[in-house]
Amino acid sequence: MTTGWLLFTDLDETLLDQDSDDYHQVFPALQKLKENNTPVIPVSSKTQAELAVFMQKLNLDGPMIGENGAVISYPGEEPQIAPPGYLLIRDFLVDSRTNPNYDTLGFGDMEIEEVMEITGLPQDRAQLATQRLGSEAFIWQGDDAGLKQFRFEVARAGLRLRQGKHFLQLLGNTDKGRAIRFVTKHMKKRGLPISKTIGLGDSDKDRELLLAVDIPIIVRKQNGSHIRLKQRPDAIISDLTGPAGWNQVIMDLFAKQEK
Repeated sequence: MTTGWLLFTDLDETLLDQDSDDYHQVFPALQKLKENNTPVIPVSSKTQAELAVFMQKLNLDGPMIGENGAVISYPGEEPQIAPPGYLLIRDFLVDSRTNPNYDTLGFGDMEIEEVMEITGLPQDRAQLATQRLGSEAFIWQGDDAGLKQFRFEVARAGLRLRQGKHFLQLLGNTDKGRAIRFVTKHMKKRGLPISKTIGLGDSDKDRELLLAVDIPIIVRKQNGSHIRLKQRPDAIISDLTGPAGWNQVIMDLFAKQEK
């Protein structure tokens, strides 16, 4: 049996628990999706190396979208990297420091111990987080006026700047939504029968993801709150929070389909 669905999901605080990265609450829905041959595609700020670990743990074997859309990976193929790629982005960041108002510290400037201290990650995961292909994560150490000016320079260079939970991210002219549309088109060309695309996310960082799919699903945060998506009044909002909410909404979709 197949649903004809193509499912895209954020990881942190959506598929994974906020505090522990636990994912056992989503197992029933993941099993149901697997039985129905529905690809589950993570869409995350994590690197390809980080995502590969979660793909193995979750027993997923389809594409993955990393670094907020800058890297797309299909099984058994070399990753597709949005231009200009990591080295040129690093060059831009380093060269920008000739302006004394642009005080930045990127992952590429740090020893692994510094990355561990700043992120709170253990050594193995910190090393995976530094294996960047299409974007650079960095800390802004200047003032707000300098950051405003820096944003203008980034846009003029055809790049994008994203605010993450702990870091800023510099990447090419891409985002989660563009990557999702690209993967959807690619999967259709491969002959996958796709009737609906589904997207799950919990935060402002997932708006592009949610706007790029047929069925946007907003997962409630741990405190019960949720983002609002004015452009999509049809968005589904989970009753439960985090992974429990993820599991609940997917199982509800199956129940509706089976009626």
